Amino acid sequence: MTKNGFRVLDSDMHVFEPHDLYLKYMDPKWGHRIPRGEPRKRHGQIRFTFADGTPVRPGGGKLRSPRNAQEQRFEKVAPHYRNSMARDYDAVSQLDAMDVEGLDVAVLFRTFPLHCDDGLEAEYAMALCRAWNDWIFDFCKEDPARMKFAALITLHDVDLAVEEARRAVTELGAAGLCLVPEPVNGNHIHDHYFDPLWAQAERTGVPICFHPAGFPRQEHAALRFVGHPNDGFLVSTYSKAVELMMAIGSFCGGGVLERFPALRAVFLEGNCSWLPWLLYRMDERWHDRKDQLDEPLSQRPSDYFMRQCFVSVDPDESLVTDVISRVGDDNLVISTDYPHDDAHWPNAMSTFLAIDGVTDGSRRKILWDNCARLYGVSGPAG
Repeated sequence: MTKNGFRVLDSDMHVFEPHDLYLKYMDPKWGHRIPRGEPRKRHGQIRFTFADGTPVRPGGGKLRSPRNAQEQRFEKVAPHYRNSMARDYDAVSQLDAMDVEGLDVAVLFRTFPLHCDDGLEAEYAMALCRAWNDWIFDFCKEDPARMKFAALITLHDVDLAVEEARRAVTELGAAGLCLVPEPVNGNHIHDHYFDPLWAQAERTGVPICFHPAGFPRQEHAALRFVGHPNDGFLVSTYSKAVELMMAIGSFCGGGVLERFPALRAVFLEGNCSWLPWLLYRMDERWHDRKDQLDEPLSQRPSDYFMRQCFVSVDPDESLVTDVISRVGDDNLVISTDYPHDDAHWPNAMSTFLAIDGVTDGSRRKILWDNCARLYGVSGPAG
């Protein structure tokens, strides 16, 4: 399958989890704390609760924005997802959606992760991840050549994270490890505390996939706007991009990629247009202060990024031409973001291909070559 003559690998395609995922896949010992939801009646994600009806992880905080705003967005895009909804977003409908978009291969990611909460005990947070990983493994059995997945890993406890990363890759065949970029209980991702996890990922050859979550109950820069005028719009503007910028800073400027030169990392769903400025800014500060670092860096931060990192471009992100002109096209990947309400599916790839000023050579790299190199996919499906 090709899209206008290009093979396509979606670096970040999402799934809508079923209402009974955790009831079926989570260890029964958690009893009333096992998340559950009502069967889906319309397009959109399931709202999971405990047995008493309390939300597992409330989304949206205390936004001043109208509570029905997201519902209205879901209703607006629902006609696009009529066929997916009819099958409750199962694996067959996922493959059908890939066919409609012209995707050869997709790496599948969670939609609303339940573990992003500093208040959860580590064992419970990891149990949520294990259940999701077991479910997505079964989901991808429908066509494992075309559907890969990024396993959920939480950073509440590094030893548990290492063990689940090992299991997810060696036993389930995960193509990547999906983490949120925010600090967890005061531990930042470039603290040495997490080095065993980066070492495990480096050994198994899978990338760390940083993908911010909506409204985590963790330290999160954009939450400063919640409760103030236009908070929904402002949180949406800054939340993912700013967290990814800081994660790149941690990995490229905090010493992680100095210590783990074979580790790969990708920064997803937060645009790429800010990348030239960020690399420039980090290099400038490194040049001025490299003799004062307590974690020595033998290269410029941008050198680590170019050697080991990738960032995703949105299908309509026309400023990608500036990124290519300034930093090149070897570190860019793309995603449809299906089936989210702000996704460009089913016209995501056509939208990207319509951007003026992107050569066919760059398109080929962004649509397939870079994604394949990131995830270790050797060739086209079939």
